[in-house]
Amino acid sequence: MTEGNEHDALPGGGGPVGAMPDYAGPFRPDFRYEDLSHAALVRLVREFAQIVHILDRSMCAAIGMTHGMEEMQRLAIEEWRGASPVYGERLRRIMNVDGDGVEAIFKVLQLDPGFPHHYLDVRYEVVDANHGFFELAYCGALMDAEPWGDRFVTSMCHHIEDGTFDYTAQAVNPKAHVRHVHRPPRSPADRVPHCRWEVVIDDDNETLDEPDITRITRATGAATFAYPPMRDGTPHLPLGPAGAGS
Repeated sequence: MTEGNEHDALPGGGGPVGAMPDYAGPFRPDFRYEDLSHAALVRLVREFAQIVHILDRSMCAAIGMTHGMEEMQRLAIEEWRGASPVYGERLRRIMNVDGDGVEAIFKVLQLDPGFPHHYLDVRYEVVDANHGFFELAYCGALMDAEPWGDRFVTSMCHHIEDGTFDYTAQAVNPKAHVRHVHRPPRSPADRVPHCRWEVVIDDDNETLDEPDITRITRATGAATFAYPPMRDGTPHLPLGPAGAGS
């Protein structure tokens, strides 16, 4: 058997590469994600995005229990500032997202594991290349925070988001600003959408300096790791403009 042909049998028996609907059956020593079917990959990606939130919850809880809410808030901001510009650039490369307008910013948010689909039901509205809105029709993170009271909600929806959203957007366009239209604490208590945000790209907007934590994160092995081709020889990076020369 020549490994890499899409019609080859999987190691350990079974159907062709890319045909596994789940991981039932025998253990496969050479299992790779590309062995899974499209539907199975969608389920896995959904869970991976949700796992990001579970990891974040456990990290924040551990810091809050040992060092208090203020330190938890500070480190949550550092975590997001450090990671989101770096993984946002990686997502742009692998998904061939070009341009630097509002649509490109929204594409990155649609791909962001911090915005898992359904758990965060995000709706997007593009006004023009430099102006748009997004809103959360439902926010699972808010549902986690509300039982702990307005102070916890304000920490997440005001301090953490004000300290991080611009860094995420400016990784796409250094003149992008993200500002709230409305956000929790909700008034009335059942208000929907849970929050609404405006994105504006303007030459007069301040470009933020890259934080030290982002520079440190860029140098990590995780940030610089390059994936090999897939079984069938397909390169990890696309051959289009966004991935060219990467």
